[in-house]
Amino acid sequence: MAAGIGVSSARTSAESIRLEARRLEELALNASGAFQSLVYDGWLLGYRPGPTKRLRCVNAFYSTSLPLAQKVDYCLHFYRSMSLPAIFRMLPFSDPPELDAYLERLGWSKFERTLVLRADVRAASRVSGVPDAAEIVDVPRWEEMAAGLLDRAGDALSAAIERAKSYPLPHIGAIIRRQGEVVACGLAKLENAHVGLFAVNTAPTHRRQGLGRAIVRALLTEASRQGSQIAYLQVTADNKAALALYRSFGFAPLYDYWYRGRALER
Repeated sequence: MAAGIGVSSARTSAESIRLEARRLEELALNASGAFQSLVYDGWLLGYRPGPTKRLRCVNAFYSTSLPLAQKVDYCLHFYRSMSLPAIFRMLPFSDPPELDAYLERLGWSKFERTLVLRADVRAASRVSGVPDAAEIVDVPRWEEMAAGLLDRAGDALSAAIERAKSYPLPHIGAIIRRQGEVVACGLAKLENAHVGLFAVNTAPTHRRQGLGRAIVRALLTEASRQGSQIAYLQVTADNKAALALYRSFGFAPLYDYWYRGRALER
């Protein structure tokens, strides 16, 4: 009887994690402004051009009904028509489950493993030893101020500012300045009890000074003030410096994902 209860509990826990992971994916896509997308038999086909791969790839989120080969072929033709590479983002709940193995057999290589981390906002916002205070600014202004640090200019900057002005959910920008120059920045997007952290960046000449910690602390403190309870973020698995920073705030991995793409098409 005890063994049976243990198995049942493990299944419940796994299902709970799967459901939370899928919800965090939805929140992250909302936060990233994934408004250019097409829904195809349970798959979300993002096609917003730019460096952010999760906004221009296939997210196989929900239950499907069409044959797998037909769906992959459709995606190939769709991305070709959009002049974008066909990339699949593989998640612990990708549907159908055999999608990853199917793409591997076709020669689609695996790359850029990424961890999704989660933390309690109130506990994280109380972390001590943060050496600097960051400024909280409205996001359209943040886009202009952080443009140099994030290497945005021209049309890309104008589009980012317009997206910030029309973004439908609460969001927060944070910066640190030195001699009038923005040397660290970060962005938070709020939805219900969750807050996602994005674009946390420090100028190379100002790293190892605790500025990233100050940005994260400021964003989490403001998010807590606005009612957020759970924080999440995404970081590549080989980014040791970022992982050490987020661990210090109590962030821990919930799940991971990776991409599948064909050679020279990423």
